[in-house]
Amino acid sequence: MNDEAEEIPALDRPALVLHEIGDPGGGGPWRAALEDAGWRGVVLAPDLPGHGAEPPPVGGNYELMDPAYAAVRALGAAGRGDDRPVVIGVGTSGWSAHVLALGGRASGLVLVDGLGGPWADPRTVIAGGRDWLRAIADDPAAVAPPPPGTLDPRAGHGVPPHGSRRLVERAAAATPVPTLLVESAGSPLARSDVDAVAALFPGVAGVVEVARPAPAAVAAALVTAWAHDG
Repeated sequence: MNDEAEEIPALDRPALVLHEIGDPGGGGPWRAALEDAGWRGVVLAPDLPGHGAEPPPVGGNYELMDPAYAAVRALGAAGRGDDRPVVIGVGTSGWSAHVLALGGRASGLVLVDGLGGPWADPRTVIAGGRDWLRAIADDPAAVAPPPPGTLDPRAGHGVPPHGSRRLVERAAAATPVPTLLVESAGSPLARSDVDAVAALFPGVAGVVEVARPAPAAVAAALVTAWAHDG
């Protein structure tokens, strides 16, 4: 890690998990997994809008930055509005986690298959967004009122990830906190792409591989990678 970067946070720091949009388990399994793996600090893993008991976003339209707004609300509700937790972003929620770190709201950053991608030209990105909207429109459950207390069917379609490599490279180079990249076999990026971006983080703590981005596997990898006396 670059000598100018901050120290890797100790395991007694607060942690904030932003689960993948569309994950029917929501945040609960992540909180339990981190605690079981030995994370000593407070773990906040809120259900994102449209998951569990959380209502859908106003207007019912899911956006890539929804997890960041939910994270700020969750920190405030927990009386931790001034905290700089270790922020863990899973899948498409990785971009929200990254933005929180860029904005000075994190002491460490963990991206679980969360760099975005696959890389695409603007025309392909637009086509992907169009196909996503069509899939929602063609799903009767997704256009009906969402059932309370369960996963909103619209959230089950996820949100299109950003595909701009240049955007990710610029964000990586500007990241002010230690960063751990956790990559699984289901990552949208090839390992060569991940390694190229990882080299741009001033404080990258490493890239670790897990078989799949399940809470227990990720929590164990994180605690092992960052275990120290602080």
